[in-house]
Amino acid sequence: MNTWTIMNYELRRLFRSRSMLLNMFLLPLVLIFLLGASLSGVVGVKEADEIDPVRVAVVNAAGGEAGTSAMITAFLEAPEVKDLIIAHKPESREAAESGLRTGKYAYAVIVPSGFDEEVQRGEHARLEFILGKDHTDNLVAGTAFDNFLSTINYKQSAAVALGPEALAVPPVTAETGAVVMGDLNNGGKTYTASQFYAASMLMMFLLYSGLTVTGSLFSDKENHTLFRINSMPVKGSQLFIGKMLGVGLVSILQCLAIIVLSDRLFGVYWGNRPGLLLLFCLLMIIASMTFSIVICLFSKTSASATNVINVLAVVMTFVSGGMAPLPDSWVNSIGAFTVNHWAQQAIIRMMLHSGLKQILPNLWVMCLICAVLLCVMTVSYRKVGYHE
Repeated sequence: MNTWTIMNYELRRLFRSRSMLLNMFLLPLVLIFLLGASLSGVVGVKEADEIDPVRVAVVNAAGGEAGTSAMITAFLEAPEVKDLIIAHKPESREAAESGLRTGKYAYAVIVPSGFDEEVQRGEHARLEFILGKDHTDNLVAGTAFDNFLSTINYKQSAAVALGPEALAVPPVTAETGAVVMGDLNNGGKTYTASQFYAASMLMMFLLYSGLTVTGSLFSDKENHTLFRINSMPVKGSQLFIGKMLGVGLVSILQCLAIIVLSDRLFGVYWGNRPGLLLLFCLLMIIASMTFSIVICLFSKTSASATNVINVLAVVMTFVSGGMAPLPDSWVNSIGAFTVNHWAQQAIIRMMLHSGLKQILPNLWVMCLICAVLLCVMTVSYRKVGYHE
């Protein structure tokens, strides 16, 4: 009963503080909105760019319809090629080069005379390419025609090595395409700047929940309330646990408010594992509170403990890449020594629908960190105690 009474008192005291409500519930949402809106083009996984069709000038060196290559014509009329290549047939090479300079064409292909006959005789298939001004168009058209030539030369090599019968073997087909566009390790999902900063700010403010513990522990000392409580039949452990439960419950409510309101107001998608998400948040709250308690037990004043916690929270958030985009080498090396790095990376993987095997290592690391901090807190409390 003593523990529950102290917890209820902590809840009433915290919810009566308007500044606490603003800092814990309103400020995170404001930061998520501002950072997500202003850095939408800098942070986050961008959607794959669509490839626009390329205007290609196809010139027959022989001139006239008689010199038209049947193989090139069949290649350009294939449905998958039509989506990438818009073929034009200028009268001459000079007309194609003039069109490239004016921007009428983006790429040009010169088909040598007798191209089909050379291929049928088993000679090496060759085409002449004239690049345009746009690098992307050059890459798209060049890849398409390079693949065309590679296929022809491969078939010729197979016929020479295995005989003409090799060309009669039907190609191996599959139910799915040979190439599947998507993102590695995330099931094709992407995350936005709002999602990234929602996870980052959630972890930072849960890390700041330790400041609430600091204020609660030192307020009783500075107001000499702790001396009067110790004169009553209340154990120090009951007082200590009651305060932790009160602050922990408020931190859980803060976590739920950030997740629900960011989803409703800004459309932040938190992934398909809500239970695992809440578990990581709970571990983050435990780590933050125990870490702050250890600092409080060895600090003489509230100001010194607050300063240490503030500095460490900002440094850990920055090093883990939660404030600004940092190189992966920094985030995965220096950031790995911060507690919010493991939780934040796990939450982002949940947003990307990553497999459970990719998330479990972060969970074990978080559990290990919480276990170590709990042991350190217990030893520190027994050694230092909580008294005036």
